Amino acid sequence: MVIRDQQGKPLWTGPIAMTDHAAGFPFAEFAVPGRDVVLQLLLQRAPDGAGVLLVLPFQQVGTNADGSPSIAGLQPLALTEGETGTSDGTDFSVEVRGFGEYTLLIAKKDPGQGIVWGAFGFLIAGILITFWMPRRRVWARLDEEGRLSLVVRADRYVDVGREFGRVLDDLVRARSREAAGSGSTG
Repeated sequence: MVIRDQQGKPLWTGPIAMTDHAAGFPFAEFAVPGRDVVLQLLLQRAPDGAGVLLVLPFQQVGTNADGSPSIAGLQPLALTEGETGTSDGTDFSVEVRGFGEYTLLIAKKDPGQGIVWGAFGFLIAGILITFWMPRRRVWARLDEEGRLSLVVRADRYVDVGREFGRVLDDLVRARSREAAGSGSTG
């Protein structure tokens, strides 16, 4: 389908998937780009077997007292392959270049969906934990003389002594044992 303005410049060029049904026929609604007009498209078959596209343009002209939109229908068009038409009250033309077929696959049973939902849940849980837990960074440097230097950077409400105290105590104990063990053999 090609929709052109009065100067012949295209507003839309491409297929329009008619995935809905109306009275058993393929149906779609399409908002014309740059215009306040919506096209209702209904595909039917002529007695000779040719496809006929019924184009029912409409636009919102106001709001009713109950808040619902007030709709004004414009002149409908019936176009076959290769035809172009302009509805009265619009400033664009509609051309039907051809009809194509497609296959629509809707998966109603997916045995792997539990895995996908589980992975999604773990992802969200990981993100929540990341933002809920305060940030901590620990840098360690061992110099040539064997001294270990630690630097901790954390949010101000993190008790570094409480959280890393045992780790530091274990490091000091291990270092002391190592030093005592190397001192007795040498």
